[in-house]
Formats: sequence, structure tokens, C-alpha cells
Amino acid sequence: MASNDEQKPVELKVEEVGVLQEKGQPEEEEEEEVEQNEEEEQNEPNQNNKNEEQQENDNNDEEEGEEEGPQEIRLVKQDDGDDENKQTAEHQLDNELKVNVEWYITGNNDVDIVFKTLSKRKLWLHWGVSQGNDGNNWSRIDKSFYPALTNEFNDFALQTEFSFLNEDDLEQKVHIRFPKGHVHTFNYVFLEKEQDRWYNNNKQDYHLNIN
Repeated sequence: MASNDEQKPVELKVEEVGVLQEKGQPEEEEEEEVEQNEEEEQNEPNQNNKNEEQQENDNNDEEEGEEEGPQEIRLVKQDDGDDENKQTAEHQLDNELKVNVEWYITGNNDVDIVFKTLSKRKLWLHWGVSQGNDGNNWSRIDKSFYPALTNEFNDFALQTEFSFLNEDDLEQKVHIRFPKGHVHTFNYVFLEKEQDRWYNNNKQDYHLNIN
């Protein structure tokens, strides 16, 4: 049923229609509107394709950004521009404690190793070196190359305390440098002495191959 607000169609007299046709304005406007509608219809599929492509790219970006969780060790080779082949390792010891390691062989054939962590928890590095590549038969380097805050644990291992860079900073680090010589493997684990808690890679220890 039609509502009361609906208007009845207006009947145009023949004379009025003739006048409008003579002026030609409605036909031109109609042609312009038709051409404009055709252009919009042609552009709409392209816009839809762009939206679909953008959505697909966004989905791919989201999938690439997902991580499977922290890995025990991540190794990345880097070129610092000085022909020094730096390498890094990341150790996620628990949900809160992570240690990053960077090492390389200097131009003087020295081994340069830096351990860093951001934590208030006091950490120690328990370490030694090996002549072979399997990480067995630990030994100590010469005492002249001990880093600061280092104690001899036994005949083949050393313990170095992580030192805070300043009182207001959470960053702790250990910096070790010694001649490469015949050393093939740098072996280490982490220790929280106060809790007597060892992080030893499931009793497999951690190893850096430096030969």
C-alpha cells in the first residue's frame, strides 16, 4: 500500500517536453552521468583487487611475524665492515633471564667475547677452553688473560662475575679477550650462586667454535 507521503507522477505537457529537448541539457547530462558510471564500474574491480591484495599481504605479514617461542641458542653471522666475522648467540635461560653473546677473531688473532644481560639477578660465568672441537677436556687460559672479577674454580675451570655497567643500569656483562693460539672451543655455563642454580644446557654445556 502506498503511503500518503508518496507523490503522484507529474505529467509533462508536450510543449514542455519539446522545450527541454530543444535545449539539449538533459541529454548531455545523461550522457555525462552514463560515462561517469561506466568509469566508476571499471575502477571498482581494480579497487577490489587492490583491497584483496592488501588483505593478502597483511595476512602474510601477520604469519611471518609469528614466532614459535624462544629458542635455546640463535646464531647469526655478521660482517661489521672491517673484515671481522662477528657472531652472536642468544640464550633464553628462563622466562625472565636472557643472555646475549658476541664474539669474533680480531686482526691480532685474539678471541674477543662479550656476554651481556639485562637483569637485577646476579649472574656468574663458569667457563674454560678446549683444544678439540667437542668441548671436552676443559682447561684454563693463562692467568695474565683473566678478565676482572675472575676466580679459579678448579684446575680446569674459571668463574667470572657479571659486572654492572653502573648503579642505575640493569645491564651486566663479562668481557674476555685472549690469544687464539691452539684453542678451538670456548666452553661455558651460567650460574646464580646465591640460589645455587646452574644453567648448563641440559648438562650439555654451551660451546663456541672459534677455530
